[in-house]
Amino acid sequence: MNDFLTTTTADLRAHPYDIRTVALAGRLQADTSVEPLLQVIQTVLGLGKAVIIEEKTAQHFKLSQFPSVNLRDIGSCADVIIAVGGDGTMLGVARRVAPYQIPLIGVNQGHLGFITDISLADAPSVLREILLERSYDVEMRDLLYAEIIRNGEVVYHGTALNDVVVGRTGIGGMLELNVDVSGQFMYAQRADSLIIATPTGSTAYSLAANGPILHPQLAGITLAPVAPQSLSNRPIVLPNDSVIDIEIVSSHAAVVHFDVHAYAEACRGDVVRISPAPYKSIFWHPKSYNYYATLRQKLNWQLNPARPI
Repeated sequence: MNDFLTTTTADLRAHPYDIRTVALAGRLQADTSVEPLLQVIQTVLGLGKAVIIEEKTAQHFKLSQFPSVNLRDIGSCADVIIAVGGDGTMLGVARRVAPYQIPLIGVNQGHLGFITDISLADAPSVLREILLERSYDVEMRDLLYAEIIRNGEVVYHGTALNDVVVGRTGIGGMLELNVDVSGQFMYAQRADSLIIATPTGSTAYSLAANGPILHPQLAGITLAPVAPQSLSNRPIVLPNDSVIDIEIVSSHAAVVHFDVHAYAEACRGDVVRISPAPYKSIFWHPKSYNYYATLRQKLNWQLNPARPI
């Protein structure tokens, strides 16, 4: 199977391998119907592939008729994982399975997302192309790795596909932060939050804070302050190999969010150190995938090319 110690991303780009076992993970919300997930399961079984279900998904939807495994072990049990839900589902799965270099396919059961690019209606034909005909495009997505350092000790660490956000808690005023980039002081920041975003995350929270849209294949990290005290504090794009140290200067605590799926508290004097993760997420897209079409649809850009009057 796909062991990240032996399988390189170059292998996955150049040599489509046999797909025997497909793992599935669903959207774990109380109001989520099991029907979309069952539809995808039936499609995969109909293509002659073995199915395993992510453990929490199996418990949530009571899918005891299928083998289940936790996300940490999926990398040694499956050849590819399909996330059925929305972008939030895909983010949660991607962060957990990225170390195992297992490819991800996103099926959206509602409106198409930025990273769940296959509609439920198109899933039967598209999954046939990908899983049976092995016709797909491979895209590598950068992740961030962050540590909270307290008195020289790492007290928390995590990864993010979209962004790491250092934000204020519900108590106290603006955050006061000192920001160093690769050993050089950049600025002292007073703001409600500071977003550190990947290109994938540039169309998420960072975009709402007037951050730029970065194509997913660009190598860059965006710093975008939320409600900064100084209007001259604008978003900035840093080199992808930057190591960003954010010292908490405020007397009140801060909260560090990882893709809004996990969080930890940082206290005065703590340093949040953010750097590129040592691995990437692998996305499999249908050959018809068009990033710019996704932007047009999600951001309501003009659909038709302009013509001379």
